[in-house]
Amino acid sequence: MQKFLDLITQFDNSEWLIEEKEITYGKKLGDGASGVTYLADYAGEKVAVKSYSPAILTHDTNSVKNEMDIMSKMKHKNIVQFRGLCLRKDRPAASLVTKFAEKGELGDALYNSRLVRRKGDPLRFKIVLGLAEGLQYLHSYHVIHRDIKPANILLDDNYEPMLTDFGFSRFIDEDSADKMTGETGSYRYMAPEVTCHSHYTEKADTYSFALICNEIFTDERPFEYQIAAVVAVDVVKKNLRPSQKKIKNERLRDIIARCWDANPDLRPEWAEVISELKLAQQEMEQKRGPSIGSLFRKKVHGSSASAS
Repeated sequence: MQKFLDLITQFDNSEWLIEEKEITYGKKLGDGASGVTYLADYAGEKVAVKSYSPAILTHDTNSVKNEMDIMSKMKHKNIVQFRGLCLRKDRPAASLVTKFAEKGELGDALYNSRLVRRKGDPLRFKIVLGLAEGLQYLHSYHVIHRDIKPANILLDDNYEPMLTDFGFSRFIDEDSADKMTGETGSYRYMAPEVTCHSHYTEKADTYSFALICNEIFTDERPFEYQIAAVVAVDVVKKNLRPSQKKIKNERLRDIIARCWDANPDLRPEWAEVISELKLAQQEMEQKRGPSIGSLFRKKVHGSSASAS
């Protein structure tokens, strides 16, 4: 209880505090380990409200504090927009209020609605470039996410990707990097150095990004039919990586492979990742050529010009 009271003290006079009565709750959106998320209305806007579980608030207050602290400071189009927080002083109760993502989680867009497959490469590149830019922004402030996976990537009404769920995230510096916990995050997307409890940096996020990128362009979950904990061991001992057979563009395959290199020091910086992704996009567009629709419009336009 004392840790929760300390949390209240930290945010008590914050500009981000929202009174519970200002929020109108709607349907439940999800139920996770850290709490329940609801669709709600705040100041005439659709928002998502994550109500932390009492267990998290009692036993893992630091993760709540980190998430609130990081989200209140990060402002970028590819970071879910923070609206505020609700705190109860009479009992351990806290909620995080963020902008509602109209198109939901990336995982749903990949495998349930098949939105990504239907819209094809233009949307795939929009998502991976947005993620790269969001992570570049985070890392420029020395924030490591530590749990990059489809469930923690949301899509807004313009299909812009937004990173969310910063419970595992940390501000890091030279002193804290050696103290960060190993095996943090999701095994299927976990960098080998994190699995091994070795020293790790923001480059662990780069590894996770590579798996997401590969997943988006292949429409295949990484190591789908294998046990996650076994996968994590094989990634370290056997250098196991997902198949890239479905990716025909060599530049795209190469930048993904470099991002998931076993040696974190060999993983590229975000400026290079973004540049290579844009070049791969150009190459794939040129190879694909104009669409039938654009050729038809060109023909009609030409006929109209001739008639006039």
